Amino acid sequence: MHRAAVVIVAACALGLSSCVSQTNQPSSETNPTELTVPREDSPRFTWPVTIETDELSVAEVDVPILENNGRVLALAVGSGEVADLLGAGNQLVGKDETSSTSREVPTVTQAHQIDIEQAVSLRPTVVLVDDLTGPPEAIDALSASGAQIINIPSVWTLNDINDRVSAIADAIGASAESARELSAALTQNTEVSNSASPRVAFLYLRGPSAIYLLGGESTGADALIEAAGGIDVGAELGYDGFVPLTAEAIIEADPEVLLVMKDGLESVGGIDGLLELPGVEQTRAGENRRVVVVEDQVLLSFGARTPALISRLAEVFTEGLT
Repeated sequence: MHRAAVVIVAACALGLSSCVSQTNQPSSETNPTELTVPREDSPRFTWPVTIETDELSVAEVDVPILENNGRVLALAVGSGEVADLLGAGNQLVGKDETSSTSREVPTVTQAHQIDIEQAVSLRPTVVLVDDLTGPPEAIDALSASGAQIINIPSVWTLNDINDRVSAIADAIGASAESARELSAALTQNTEVSNSASPRVAFLYLRGPSAIYLLGGESTGADALIEAAGGIDVGAELGYDGFVPLTAEAIIEADPEVLLVMKDGLESVGGIDGLLELPGVEQTRAGENRRVVVVEDQVLLSFGARTPALISRLAEVFTEGLT
């Protein structure tokens, strides 16, 4: 699948609930406060596991608060969080649905589509957009209102984070030093050594639109799986982007763990509905209900919670399969 198709699917992956169709030994450590998950023979874990946004810590940086009169409307994926961490929290007047910020501001998008009237009413001076932001006429309306439209690079790997942070810093007037500090906080210690090396399949699901896809390279999820010490089975099989989830494809991949987004799982009727999809129950993951569920807004945002997400995934992969 070409990158353009991956962009369309990624738009669904980050919040589109109405996209149209396209195409061994258990550890002795315990932590009773966590929702944990081992395999069927371990009494300490219960599959599936849900990773909630609130349990993931936000990266911390010590940068100066920006003192200017900018009014920033952050609509690029994760850009609200990044602008906030770069010291522009007081400048934010609105954001998209993928960002959580320290100060409550209006969310002016749904599935990356801008509410034009609401967005213009915020009188932004700077608007951060990316390839997923639309529709074009909304961006044109914001430009006509006098706002400066800044295109922010999309992120598909951990290495892409630096470019996005730098672009946002330039747009809001943060220093290069602040950008370097934040980039370091978002990327340091994100490569995890994992002796379990579980085979993981990322499934993109939108039941009402009959979209059922298996992820491969360049989906964003492959970078997270690999950083957490897992093996992305779609990438291993040479899939580029997403391919249709067929019984043949998922049985050939035979993952030990399935990674899905929360809204996507709900759209197919939960775990039981997921297991009814062709071939899923015939995999090792399906047989043992080894499913990791991550909230949509966090999984592919590559934002302030990414290091904590990778660490948590690594814990689940290790504890659940050893």
